[in-house]
Amino acid sequence: MDRDEARDSLNKPLLLATRESSIDESEFHDARNSSSIHNGGSSIYFDTKSNLTNSMITTSAATATAGAAALAASPTAPPSSSAASSASSASAQTSSTSTPTAAASTTGAGSANPRSYHGRVSLLSTGTLFPSTRGIVDTLPHPTKPCLLYADHDPLAAVSHICLLEKEVASSVELGCGGKLPPHPKLYLQFSVVHVCQPLANRGDAGARLLKKLKKGAQLTLPLLLNGGEIFQDGIGSTSDGQTTNPTYWSSTLDCLLPEYIDEVIGEKNSLRPKDAVGNYNMKLFIQRHSELPSLFHQLLNHPSPNHRMQLSTRLLDLLKVINADLKTFEGPYLCGAQFTLADIYIYPIVELIVVVLSTYRNFWIPPSLTSLVAWYDTVSDRPSVRAATADRMFESKNTYCYERVHRNEYLIEVYEPCARNEETLFARLTDERGRPGVNAYRELDEEDAELRNRSMCEKRSSCETCVIS
Repeated sequence: MDRDEARDSLNKPLLLATRESSIDESEFHDARNSSSIHNGGSSIYFDTKSNLTNSMITTSAATATAGAAALAASPTAPPSSSAASSASSASAQTSSTSTPTAAASTTGAGSANPRSYHGRVSLLSTGTLFPSTRGIVDTLPHPTKPCLLYADHDPLAAVSHICLLEKEVASSVELGCGGKLPPHPKLYLQFSVVHVCQPLANRGDAGARLLKKLKKGAQLTLPLLLNGGEIFQDGIGSTSDGQTTNPTYWSSTLDCLLPEYIDEVIGEKNSLRPKDAVGNYNMKLFIQRHSELPSLFHQLLNHPSPNHRMQLSTRLLDLLKVINADLKTFEGPYLCGAQFTLADIYIYPIVELIVVVLSTYRNFWIPPSLTSLVAWYDTVSDRPSVRAATADRMFESKNTYCYERVHRNEYLIEVYEPCARNEETLFARLTDERGRPGVNAYRELDEEDAELRNRSMCEKRSSCETCVIS
């Protein structure tokens, strides 16, 4: 190849790379990641046009470097050690300034910058790629903050939500706000939230629609965290097709994957785990010892056999006694002593459901004799993060979920009623047929049935004034 041919080979790929980077969506992903500044788990993105320009320049520079190296190595070119060294240094400079995303794309999945197992968010479908589409298509509340997609009555989601709220409280302390949370989630600094009503997935729920579009063809589950354009989720949950509507399906605290990730990358690192190895061991041991709590709650609420429920009640009580004894192991109000850790967060949402739901539908109460457990529950319930996670429903919740009650305890009792009556399939069918935010079609039918039953009994009495009038 002579010098003219080498120059031609340098120019042609340059034009081709420029055209391709302007239409290939994957280049937008790389551009977005290449211009992100990671700060405490979140990312700050520059303007989309700047991202595209930077991507084009990087691609062009890499092509130019390769062409220059080919030109220097041409047999017709005079041997020049300086030319070779300049090409080598240019190549090294380009590789050193290339983004981790680009490196990952060239070296494959085993690179030094691994991606989440669940992949990246589709920026085009969520309105993040082009700012002009925000408000027109389903969009994330904030383009840079970590975002939790969840249902506010789901105990598994409550674990991740409380972890994020603890990070928000710590941020408030650093800012001199005394650990007070902002009055509305939209004002949070560390994260944003999207409410998702799975039973209304086929009736236009915006959160369920957004969940389905995050990654084409994927069956994503709740709760789900988006961070830095990557998708993270726990091992089990409700699917984006709206078919899984049981909010109690959570078999073990060991299923929780998001809390440790949240504690690792968002806000102050490892603030929800003991700093020493022994304390960290104790925390994980408690999580393992109490891991059966969600499953026992679920079985006791759903099992149709009264005799089997009696056996489950005994097993649940035995486990609560274990937790009560573990709380006496170390001095302090929490399982690991004075520090509030993931071991406390993992079990609190289920204990709340035991207190509220099982006492209503299964006549199961935590005995007052378990004094350490009762004191722990009161202490944890009074933390700012937990108060925010278990507060009465706000506007977004009332306008998302197909339930009517506003007070927290009444809300949970309403949500878990179909599970307690083994009528989850009926609830799903009725909601899919005529459900809408703020209206519980299942309860409407129950009230209609009750009225029909009363009328049927009443019409047997000819002297009843109501029947005569009707």
